[in-house]
Amino acid sequence: MINRFATISRRALLGGATALALGSAAPPASFAQEGDIKLGLLIGLTGDMGPWAPALNNAAILAVEEINAAGGILGRKVQLVTEDNNSAVAGAVRGATKLVSVDAVSAIIGPESDPIVALRSFAKDNKVPVISTSAGTEALDKAGGTGTYIYRTNASDSFLGVVHAKLLLDEMGQKEIALVVENLEGTMSGANTFRKAYERLGGKIVKEVVLAPGQSSYQAEVRAVADTDPDMVFLAVGQTAGVNFVKQAYQRGYDWKYWVTAELQSPDFVNAAGVEIVQGTINPVSSQVENAESWERFSAAYEARFGEKPEPGFYQAETYDAFIAVALAIEAAGDASGEAVDANLTKVSGPDGKKVISFEEGREALKAGEDIDYEGASGSLDFDEFGNVTIPATRMLQITEDGSWQTIKVIDSSNFPAN
Repeated sequence: MINRFATISRRALLGGATALALGSAAPPASFAQEGDIKLGLLIGLTGDMGPWAPALNNAAILAVEEINAAGGILGRKVQLVTEDNNSAVAGAVRGATKLVSVDAVSAIIGPESDPIVALRSFAKDNKVPVISTSAGTEALDKAGGTGTYIYRTNASDSFLGVVHAKLLLDEMGQKEIALVVENLEGTMSGANTFRKAYERLGGKIVKEVVLAPGQSSYQAEVRAVADTDPDMVFLAVGQTAGVNFVKQAYQRGYDWKYWVTAELQSPDFVNAAGVEIVQGTINPVSSQVENAESWERFSAAYEARFGEKPEPGFYQAETYDAFIAVALAIEAAGDASGEAVDANLTKVSGPDGKKVISFEEGREALKAGEDIDYEGASGSLDFDEFGNVTIPATRMLQITEDGSWQTIKVIDSSNFPAN
């Protein structure tokens, strides 16, 4: 079912560079002669994060097409270079090395939690910004910002932990829950921040079970959870472990309600586990506020280009925003080096400038000598001193009887407390 996102085929994704014209708009007749500016997309085309890859790649394509249709960056054409990190650290290091040493990209966008944590020293040593669009890990909470070359356009697990806790307690009235977490950087981070927030706000974890990655059987872990007879189970696990766990629990007769993290919010999880097992499962995802101009513009452009609306929880808006922000940083600097991007990324998205919602708007304002504040499709892109952003709203998604993820409620989370 995930292939409905694959406007660009998996073979084309693995092939590397992609830069196409937006819709029917003709690209400029000529670009400056200094050569293309290359921007890298480093994501898990294969592995656990594979279900998200086509959607993220589409968002990157849309951003690059818009930039080129507007005349490029500094009058130069932008080339998108896509690399597979295999959803793993080794793949991320290999892909980043190729993007920097062979392709000479100005920035690397997209790595998930485990990959970007492994690339922190690499980014600074090579003076190339690495910007995650989906990594929630709390390891980045105070590790990024100007001078570190590390940023993210999605919310931290530290904030999402509060979101999970508040929604379970306030919206669901769920005062007790069992916690199942896979022993990976991203999932452990999400579980840790949730636990702290949930218990601080009055909830009780009746049982916590850790899954070792890569196992085919979790029967012992299922029994450990069942011993507490939980009303609901919180799953902070990857796709493979998640499917195995819920199927084995169902086979033993346990019809638990599930609350899951973003790792499981995909059609692939539903298809592999079976809708009869996971129907009713809930996942809260970062969201823009309803009817926000920046979101409406992006959503309409995405649908016009790919024939479908952007999917909640698939980080398309966060990916698109990262590319536009990098492009504006290069415009502001008049220089496509990684150092220039790092020095200007927070400047083009700060709260004190003129609000702009597209590359073209931002470039024209910069040419007029104005400071700008890029208001992203995903929300305000006001990076703090550590390169983090917050989210304006949360969308609660639930698996319906036909196996689709449907929005059941949108909650203003802008005033949720810090973890």
